[in-house]
Formats: sequence, C-alpha cells, structure tokens
Amino acid sequence: MGQAADTARQERELTKQALSERVERFEERVREELDWRARLRRNRRTLVVVGAGATALIAALILLRSRFGGSARADAPATLDDVAGELHEIRKQLERRGGESPLWQRLVIRSAVAAASAGGAYAARRMVQPTQVKQEGTEAARAG
Repeated sequence: MGQAADTARQERELTKQALSERVERFEERVREELDWRARLRRNRRTLVVVGAGATALIAALILLRSRFGGSARADAPATLDDVAGELHEIRKQLERRGGESPLWQRLVIRSAVAAASAGGAYAARRMVQPTQVKQEGTEAARAG
C-alpha cells in the first residue's frame, strides 16, 4: 500500500509539472498576442500602407463630395445680403444639429489623422536614417 501511495504521489507530481508547463506556455502565448507594441513592429509596413490608403480614400471622398455633392445653388451669392442670408441659414442648421459632428465622423477623422501622422513619422525616420549613417561614416573617417 505504501508503494501504491508513492506511485500515486509521483504521478500527481508529474501531472502537476506538466500542467504547470502548459500554463506557462499558454501565458507566454497570451502575452505575445496581447503585446500591441511587438505586433505594431511586426506589421509596421502593412499598417502604414493601410493608413495611407485610408487617408487617400477619405481625402478623395471629401474632394468628390465638395465638388459634386454640395448643395444645389446656381451661383455664388452676388450681394452682401445674400451672403448674410446664407450665413444665417448655416447657423440655424448648426444650431439644430447641436453644432457637433456625429461620433463616427469624429472617429474616422481622428483615426485618419493618427494614421497619416504615423506614416509621416515612419517615412521621415526612413529618410533621415541613411543620412545619419553617412554622417557617422564621414565622422569616423575624419577621426581615423
């Protein structure tokens, strides 16, 4: 009976170690998946391309809307009274809306700005990096 108890303890210990190893591997995998900085480093090019594409798409939509989707008016206002009347109408429309754009529009604009900013910073870093390497090489040659 003592030998059976020892065998059972040994099996429990081995099972416990195996479970512990599995849990550690699972925790490491979860940490890797949730590490957004590492994911950003791995997928930097894709994110820059997507950000640039989204920025270009939004810019194109804004341009098309301003050219073809504007309000139906024949010509620009000819007199100061016409301008004042249009401004008064615009003010009324803004007051009805609460003067605030929809949440989706603000989110799209903020994400486009962030993507464009990240893409610009990445491009600037890429442009400056070769220049710094050349300067360091020139300084090393002068010192040597």
